[in-house]
Amino acid sequence: MPSLPRVITVDSSWTISRIVRAAVDLLDLSVIQVDVPGGSEALEEIKRGSANLVVTAWELYNDIQGLELALRIKQTSPDTAVIILADLDDPEELDEETLAESPFVYMHRPVDIHKFLRVLVAGLRGEDIFQAAQSHAPAAAAPDHGPVPGIDVNNARSIVDRLLADVGAMAIILADRAGETILERGAVGYLNREQLTNALRPMVTTTIEMGDLVGGQAQSLQFYDGEDKDVFVFSVGLHHFLCVVFDGQAGSRQFGLVNRYGRQAVQDMIALLGASAFIIERAALVETAPLPEKKAARKPKAPPVEEEPLERVLERPPVQTPEPEPLRLDPIAQFDASILDSLGELDASQAEDLFDPDKLADLVNKGSGRKEVSFKEAIELGVLGDIDGGGSS
Repeated sequence: MPSLPRVITVDSSWTISRIVRAAVDLLDLSVIQVDVPGGSEALEEIKRGSANLVVTAWELYNDIQGLELALRIKQTSPDTAVIILADLDDPEELDEETLAESPFVYMHRPVDIHKFLRVLVAGLRGEDIFQAAQSHAPAAAAPDHGPVPGIDVNNARSIVDRLLADVGAMAIILADRAGETILERGAVGYLNREQLTNALRPMVTTTIEMGDLVGGQAQSLQFYDGEDKDVFVFSVGLHHFLCVVFDGQAGSRQFGLVNRYGRQAVQDMIALLGASAFIIERAALVETAPLPEKKAARKPKAPPVEEEPLERVLERPPVQTPEPEPLRLDPIAQFDASILDSLGELDASQAEDLFDPDKLADLVNKGSGRKEVSFKEAIELGVLGDIDGGGSS
C-alpha cells in the first residue's frame, strides 16, 4: 500500500469523480484519486496498484455493472472497501437478502452527506465501513420552547383558501415547528409533505433565535427556487410556518404577488393565535430547596396550664369579699369633753324653725346685716359720686 490512501472512482458520467474530489477537499485529506469510466478499467487499476477504496456507480453502461463490479473487487482485493453510489433513477434500496450478503455499502442520491463522509473516511483509513454507515453523530439537544399553541383550523382554512385563489399557487401547507402538518390545500399529492416540513423545521428555530438579535416580533420569508417546484415559506409567529408551492417555471415570477398577499394571510393567522403567537414558554427550572433560615434562640416553654373540669368549677364555693375596715380618725389633741354637757340645755322645738319659710327669711335678713341707706348716706359712703359738684347737703 502507498503512503497516501488510494481511491478509485468508477462512473461513465464522471459525476462521482467530482463528488469524491469535493468531499476530500472539504475534509482536507491527501489522497491519490484515479477516475475511470468502466468496471474493466477499475479491475485493471486494482491489479496494477491496489486501492483502499472504490466508489462506483450502479449503472456503468458496459458489460460490468456496479453490483457485479463490487463482487469481483472483493474477490480480487478483499481489503478494498467498496461504495455503490446510486443515481436518482436507480433503486432507492436493495432487497434485504442482497444487502445481508453484500460486501459493499449501498447509498442512493441525494445522499446523506454526513453518512457519506463517515463511510468515505472509514474506507480511506481501512476501517469498518459498515459500522460507519450505521453509526450516527450525537444530535444536539433540541431547545425546549414549550408546547405549540393551537390554532382554529376552520378559520385558518378560509384564510388559506383565499390566499390560494389570490396567488394561483399549486398548493399551500400550514405546519407547526414540530413538523406536524395542520392544514393542506390544493394539489398537495405532488409533494412529500413529511420531508418538506421536517426540512423546514430548523427555519422556525432560526426565527426564534433571530428575534433576540433583531428585536421585536421577528418574521421571515424564504424562497426556494427549483427546476420542478418553487417554494415560499412564511413564518407565522414563532410556532408555525406557511408553505406556498408553485410549479418550477411560475414561482419566481410571482414573488411580488406572493409577498403582498402572503404577508396579509400571515397577519390574519397571527390574529387567530393572539398573544400566544409570539410567546415562548421556557421549561420550568428545577426547584431547589430553600436555604434554612437562621433560627432565633428558643424561649423556654411555659408549663402548660391544666384546665379544671367544668364540674369542679361549678362546685366551687362563692367568693366572699372581705368587709371594709372601720374608718379610724386621728385622736383630737386637748379635747374638752365639758362641751358635751350643754347638749341637754338645747331647745329641740327651735329645730322646726329651719323648715318655716317666713322665719328663714327673717333669719337671713338679720344675719346679713342688710339695712336701708338714705341718699345722703350713700354719697357720704362713696357709693354715689358728688352729683352737685360742690358737696351741698
